Amino acid sequence: MTDETTKPNLTLETLTAQALGRIDKETRSLVPPLYPSTTYERDPDGGYSSGRGYTRPHNPTYDEPEELLATLEGGSDCLLFASGMAAANAVFQSLLPGDHVVASRVMYWALRTWLVDFALSWGLDVEFVDTTDLGALTAAMRPGKTKLVWLDTPANPTWDIADIAAAAEIAHAAHARLAVDSTAASPVLTRPLELGADLVVHSASKYLNGHSDVLAGAVVCANTDAYWQRIRAWRRDAGAVLGPFEAWLLLRGMRTLFVRVQRCCENALTIARHFDGHPQILKVLYPGLPNHPGHAIATRQMTGGFGGMLSIRLKGGEAAAVATAAKVAVFKRATSLGGVESLIEHRASIEGASTPVPLDLLRLSIGLETPRDLISDLDQALEYAATISHDKAAEATPNSVTGEAKIHPDEDATGKIRDLLEDRIRPILIARGGDLLFQRFTDGIVTLQIVGSPGASVPIKRNIHNMISHYIPDVVGIQLVTTTKDTDHTSRNDLSDPVAGMQQLLDEQINPAVRGHDGYIRLIDVKDNIAYIQFEGRCQGCAMSEVTLRQGVEVMAKEWDPRIVGIVDVTVHGDGTDPYFKTRKE
Repeated sequence: MTDETTKPNLTLETLTAQALGRIDKETRSLVPPLYPSTTYERDPDGGYSSGRGYTRPHNPTYDEPEELLATLEGGSDCLLFASGMAAANAVFQSLLPGDHVVASRVMYWALRTWLVDFALSWGLDVEFVDTTDLGALTAAMRPGKTKLVWLDTPANPTWDIADIAAAAEIAHAAHARLAVDSTAASPVLTRPLELGADLVVHSASKYLNGHSDVLAGAVVCANTDAYWQRIRAWRRDAGAVLGPFEAWLLLRGMRTLFVRVQRCCENALTIARHFDGHPQILKVLYPGLPNHPGHAIATRQMTGGFGGMLSIRLKGGEAAAVATAAKVAVFKRATSLGGVESLIEHRASIEGASTPVPLDLLRLSIGLETPRDLISDLDQALEYAATISHDKAAEATPNSVTGEAKIHPDEDATGKIRDLLEDRIRPILIARGGDLLFQRFTDGIVTLQIVGSPGASVPIKRNIHNMISHYIPDVVGIQLVTTTKDTDHTSRNDLSDPVAGMQQLLDEQINPAVRGHDGYIRLIDVKDNIAYIQFEGRCQGCAMSEVTLRQGVEVMAKEWDPRIVGIVDVTVHGDGTDPYFKTRKE
């Protein structure tokens, strides 16, 4: 391909319509070709002078859509992925175990669900906060520990607006990166990198493609640093690549991006204004309305419109919402967004019992139809919903399709907690050398007993809480206990003597758990704020002793007594005769 027709200082809209304006140098074709080949010939000397060796990282069909999207976002580089989820996963999976992540409390539900599960097994410390509250965002930062802040703005499906520029300043002050899921805005309306973000992520299936016929994702970076290279390597090695035909279709769809997004914005604003104050509607959630709490920020960081997405909350509750969705004829009842056709969906029934989405909410993706047809369709559906009985509407409530493991609406919270612990949490902990046993659920607090290595559960307590509260919203907190003491609320008997303090920690919190694996940890001494310990019983020679030490004992000791700067293991592990976890098969 050649740049010979590209003129300087062209607008982004013109560059998009012409797919960067390139002409194929061989055929003079205006439409970039599709390259289905999976492999490329090497040079006689074995080199790759073409720069391409295999389709996974090097398919030339990626070149134009990646460069176009990087240009639209003002980025240094772009990577296409097999889906929006694959793109987002790459960002998180390129972090390291133990990294702290701050993420929007309201975000794309499938990603939040995946992140809750993944963080537990991978060891990420994920903290969900209200990212529209800059005070809460600032308070969540841990300089040197926080590595990533993730914003979803406008946030699906309530369309909350986070201040990208302010969030970037907060993240960077803590030496963290800011990633923004800008799927709902698209680069037509918001360019997060220009506001200080480090990464921008898209489900390219939505507005970028715009025709509901491509599954794709993309990540654009501000700088091609070492972290970006890890993301690039993850795409290559994990195989989360886009097919050549899908890449070609994506570029075709992007050529009409500006006209589609502009029309969707106009239609959405018209519809939002019409239904704002409607007698059947409790609230219209749309950033373009002056009464939206994020309107001022949206006006500042969104140019050319406020997006094609809005949600409505119905006064008649869930029954009215379900009945309204059932009655539409022009809107299509379907998942997804950003296409040329308008969609309606009752999100709570898709996300399941653990969703934070109000049961009375309907999400609307506004397409390119004539606004009066959409308004008329929704008006008649609302009128119908108002005339039927509550019971009749409730019969129409669909079942959840989330597939959550053994989480059933008719179970009580205790049963749900037990199932979740058994199916998703304990297998991970056992693989880490420990375990948690359910004790009780009282006043929103789940009490779990530590068994085996505290290093299996104590460092990931927040992740365990995130998972349980994600699926069971009645849970507001968890506490980890040993057989004798609560690890969160035990008080130190002697603040002046570090030896006595460490001994109390071992006696009351650590050894009661370690005894579950027939082990014991003996305190030898504390010198110069370093504790010297010895593993005994089945802890001696155990393959998980290092995990117990570094991720359990050391973490708990430093929290217990901030004067402790380290733990030294003086055990002769080679003399262990019956380790709980053996280092080799016998």
